[in-house]
Amino acid sequence: MPEVPAPPGTPAPPAPAGTLITVAPAAGPIGHLLRTAIDAEQVGATRLHLPADQLDLDVAVSALREQTTLIVTCDAHVAGLDVIGTDFADVDLEQTTDLPALVAEVARVVAMHPAGVSICGAGPAALPVLLATLAAGGHVRVAAAVKDHAALVARASGLARIAGRAPLDSAAARRLLGTP
Repeated sequence: MPEVPAPPGTPAPPAPAGTLITVAPAAGPIGHLLRTAIDAEQVGATRLHLPADQLDLDVAVSALREQTTLIVTCDAHVAGLDVIGTDFADVDLEQTTDLPALVAEVARVVAMHPAGVSICGAGPAALPVLLATLAAGGHVRVAAAVKDHAALVARASGLARIAGRAPLDSAAARRLLGTP
C-alpha cells in the first residue's frame, strides 16, 4: 500500500522513544576519565562530552575510542571527535527554588528544540530537571563535580526506564545526533 503524505501542518515524526544519556565529567587525569567513561557506558550512557580544558585531549580521545563505543564530543576542535548535528542542543539550567518555573522552563526548552536537546540541572535542580526533562521528552546530561559519575548515570538510566524512555543504544543515539 503506498504511503499517503501527511496533511500540511502535521507535526514531524517523533524522535526516538528512548533517552540519550550524556556524561560530562570535569577535566582530570586520563585514567579517571577512562574509568568514568567505561563505568558510565555500562550503566546507560551513550555519549561523553569532554571538557575543553581536559589535559592531553588528543590522547584522551584516542584512549576513549580504544576502550569504549561512546559518542565522544567536545567544544574544542580535536581530531577523532564525533560531530553532532547543528540542530541538537545542550542546555544547562541554573539552580532555583521556584520548582513550577523550573518545570515550565524545561518544557519550553524541549519544545524549542524539536531536533533534540540534552538538559542538565545544577545542584539542587539536578533531580527536578532530570524528571521534568524525561517527562517533556528531552534527553539528559549528567555533569557534576563528583567522583562517581556512573552512579548519576545509573540513576538517570533507571528513571528513564521507569518513564518508558529507556537509554538509547549507540546506533539510535548516532541517528539522533546525526553522527556517522
